Amino acid sequence: MKSEEKEESSPEQSSSANEDIAEKEIDDSRSDHELIEELAREKEQFRSQAQRAQADLVNYRNRAFQEIEESRRIVRFEVISKFLNVVDDLERAIGNIPSDMDESWYEGITLVLRSLENSLTLEGVEKIDALGETFNPHLHEALMHEERSDAEDGVVVDVIQAGYKIRDRVLRPARVVVAQSTQRQTKEIDEKLDEPQEEE
Repeated sequence: MKSEEKEESSPEQSSSANEDIAEKEIDDSRSDHELIEELAREKEQFRSQAQRAQADLVNYRNRAFQEIEESRRIVRFEVISKFLNVVDDLERAIGNIPSDMDESWYEGITLVLRSLENSLTLEGVEKIDALGETFNPHLHEALMHEERSDAEDGVVVDVIQAGYKIRDRVLRPARVVVAQSTQRQTKEIDEKLDEPQEEE
């Protein structure tokens, strides 16, 4: 039988083993520290993504709401514009009622017109004032110019078709005749005559 000899560790081996354990613990603590930092970075990244997603959702909801409101506005304007044509027809009918027509017919048509105008007013529709006003291209559409000595240049002297607006938005511009002073027309003719003519 062989006797088993116990190997005694030398102090050098013992300190080397302790150093290995210490280095392993340092490596473990470093890896723990790095792991904590990495987890913190991931947490910030996920938080940032969540905030962006939430902001995108809020923006999407706002855009969708604005698009729905705009669609409603467009449909409302289209429907109201169709009723404006009915108002025009009723006004023309009232203006052209024969003198031998029964008075009750005239009153009936006038009542329908007033009722329709009141309904439009409740919807925020206003008639554009044009007659006697200075021509405004945002509110008026000039169909023709007329020489007038009794009106200032650029003033609306006749309304061919009434215009309407809702608040600041024009549904239909007023179609008008605009005054052109005779002095201006004479001046334009004089300027054309004074221009040198090219010889052919």
